[in-house]
Amino acid sequence: MTEKPTYIYIAGRGHSGSTLLTLLLARHPRVVAVGELANLPLQVARDETTKWVGRCSCGERPMDCPMWGDVLRRVEGSTGTDFLANPFSWRISDIGMEEEYRSQAPVRAPWVWFRNRLWRVLRYAQYYAPQWLRPVLGFYRPQRRWGENRSRLAAEIADVNAVDAIVDASKDPLDMLDVYQNATIPVKVILLTRDARGNIWSMIKKIKPGEPRKGPVTRASHDWVKVNRRIWHLARQVPEADCLHVRYEDICRDPESTMRKLFEFLGLEPHDVVGSQADEDGASDQGHTIGGNKIRFTSEKLNISEDFRWRENLTEDDLAIVRDIAGPMSDALGHEIEN
Repeated sequence: MTEKPTYIYIAGRGHSGSTLLTLLLARHPRVVAVGELANLPLQVARDETTKWVGRCSCGERPMDCPMWGDVLRRVEGSTGTDFLANPFSWRISDIGMEEEYRSQAPVRAPWVWFRNRLWRVLRYAQYYAPQWLRPVLGFYRPQRRWGENRSRLAAEIADVNAVDAIVDASKDPLDMLDVYQNATIPVKVILLTRDARGNIWSMIKKIKPGEPRKGPVTRASHDWVKVNRRIWHLARQVPEADCLHVRYEDICRDPESTMRKLFEFLGLEPHDVVGSQADEDGASDQGHTIGGNKIRFTSEKLNISEDFRWRENLTEDDLAIVRDIAGPMSDALGHEIEN
């Protein structure tokens, strides 16, 4: 078993390019991408009785997948866990069936929903509190066990795939600190951001023509600020040597130098993950990712091009709202929104 693989955690708001970054990182021969690892127990639990059936990107259920089945059986053998009987008996994050039930969770699974809310409140309090107060708030820290379990899981994944690093695109900033502070293996954090205009359009593009836009654009703008502010606040607890900010636009505009910088940060040897040779080597293969964007189920060639659809779809009124709400934060992150 690879004892000390590097755990690469991508943190960022949804629709910020994590799928693109994940697939590029996975083109390195010493790296394997696993999707949103925090969702693994949930994907095992999801079956024909739930809204979605949990599947690996190869199309198989986790226990039937050649990669995940091997990994999960190894964990079962060393921990005595029965994943099929109780997928949440061996936790690696706070995600449970409340994620499946979404808005119906308080009714369908009230205890699970309440416990999840309590966990998140306690952890935010612990991570936001002054240093002198943290020992008092740290009386209950389930994330310690989650970090240890995540490390064991990562080591098994690395060993099964014969690699030195795994990529987890779970994105949640709270989960990011849970992993960084409690893992027993080296962790590198990538903070991924995207221009507010492109990100906000991705979040509201399902609005039908003629439907009110001001409310959704305003909410999405505030959410863009809230999530990115939270990520950057919590990331202050990660030493600079283990944390790197990457912009989606930089990946698209200059992928070669951006990936070269990333591999240096991750302690990996340089590798061409962009050129024609990378495509010939089968770089479009989606591998065995356990959660994330639906593109993981396709065999499309990787398209490294910036998405500018917001230019045609955001009105001047929309852009004025975005500039007013997200402008200062956008400038601070290097995504300057012109007036």
